[in-house]
Amino acid sequence: MDNTSSCPEPIAVIGLGCRFAGQAASLDGFWEMLRDGRKEHGPVPASRYQAAAWKHPSHERKGAINHDSGFFLEEDPARFDAPFFSITAKEAAGMDPAQRLLLEVAYEAFENAGVPMESLPGSSTGVYSGCMTNDYELLSTRDIMDMPHNSATGNGRTMLANRISWFFDLRGPSIMMDTACSSSLTALHLATQALRAGECRMALVCGASIILHPNFTQRLSYMHMLSADGISHSFDSRANGYGRGEGLGAVLLKPLSQAMADGDVIRAIVRATGANQDGRTPGITMPNAEAQADLIQATYRQVGLSMRETAYFEAHGTGTALGDPTELSAIGASFGQERIPTDEPVYVGSVKSNIGHTEGAAGVASLIKVVLCLEKATLVPNAGFVTLNPKIQTEKWRLRLSDITQSWPSHLPQRASINSFGFGG
Repeated sequence: MDNTSSCPEPIAVIGLGCRFAGQAASLDGFWEMLRDGRKEHGPVPASRYQAAAWKHPSHERKGAINHDSGFFLEEDPARFDAPFFSITAKEAAGMDPAQRLLLEVAYEAFENAGVPMESLPGSSTGVYSGCMTNDYELLSTRDIMDMPHNSATGNGRTMLANRISWFFDLRGPSIMMDTACSSSLTALHLATQALRAGECRMALVCGASIILHPNFTQRLSYMHMLSADGISHSFDSRANGYGRGEGLGAVLLKPLSQAMADGDVIRAIVRATGANQDGRTPGITMPNAEAQADLIQATYRQVGLSMRETAYFEAHGTGTALGDPTELSAIGASFGQERIPTDEPVYVGSVKSNIGHTEGAAGVASLIKVVLCLEKATLVPNAGFVTLNPKIQTEKWRLRLSDITQSWPSHLPQRASINSFGFGG
């Protein structure tokens, strides 16, 4: 099938920046972790909260958390070079650390792309940020008499995009997205649409997740969403909930024709994106395999790509007993029906096995992982994988869990897909 004349213009990925848990605090560190199949899991740092005071093994214990670990940034998120970003120490003290750190990661993405900083002021550059939580608001406003003077702007989630636009003097759209765990991939979807519509010449897509207070973890624990050991056992028989993770990521985009004209280094190409909703399911947090399969197939139809030629699928893969089989059945229904018996199965993986579920930053974490895998022509393993969840029928669905580091299948294009969904559908 060839309908390239009516296809949306491809979008070039020209820059990356990231901060993820442990040693994955840079692009090089992130790649080394992926390649080596490591997970950056550890105890809750004392600088966040006293985890032992809240731990209780029962999900039914109100106010308790069923584990005392997760995936945390190695560097204290309170550290910030405020003067570099034209921010006073007083103002910085009232700012959500996610705002501060996203400024640094955005700077890295521009620098990684080789974009001269002096070219940014006044440019038609959009910023699309994804975020799901704001723990700092709970901390900084609990004593109203001691509240920072800039608490409104310091904690406003819109500022996760607006602060970047302000500092770099960017004049394109500046939008913060919250679709829960799919926030930053939804931000990617909107950014690619804006670039194709001419609303901006360049777009920065980012996501953030910082864990500073036990409150949201307590709520997730009470809803039976979290694993007993704080680890996301993606696709594994041990899957019983997800492990929360901290992280920030940024990806810089341009229309492919513009990137080529500007002589940019093109790290990957986004051919198509799509978004939909699960609609009515037995419960609002229950995923809908049919809706997910519909979206995958519709996105491929946009650009007339054969689903037989996709080698890898980066799944959401939170490590829940129901969510993983549902998602993989949707992937299998989409790709399996086009594959013939002699075709190689689609490899499947999830970065959540390495860095936990970074929630609002989960989509951009998956995107950065896939870009690096494409650049290195390498498939990487799911960290800590032992035994397949018995509800996942890989042979029937023509899927294969990526369990070792290996070269990209030489007979297939370097093409991959990414899936992400929020807990509200």
